[in-house]
Amino acid sequence: MDRPNIDPDEYRNYDLADFAQEFLRRNPEYGAQYEQLRIAGCLDPGSMACRQMAYPWGLEFPVSA
Repeated sequence: MDRPNIDPDEYRNYDLADFAQEFLRRNPEYGAQYEQLRIAGCLDPGSMACRQMAYPWGLEFPVSA
């Protein structure tokens, strides 16, 4: 598999959270699940649908106090 020409400086300041976000952004399965939630209008992080979708991906949403 060919890799695109990537400038290593582009990722020089990335931390683990940044790389995790890039992984999810490029993952077609995650994208499809996110799109289903968006279409259903369930993007509220406190909603059960959103939490159930996020859990297998290791995502957690902070609770506002």
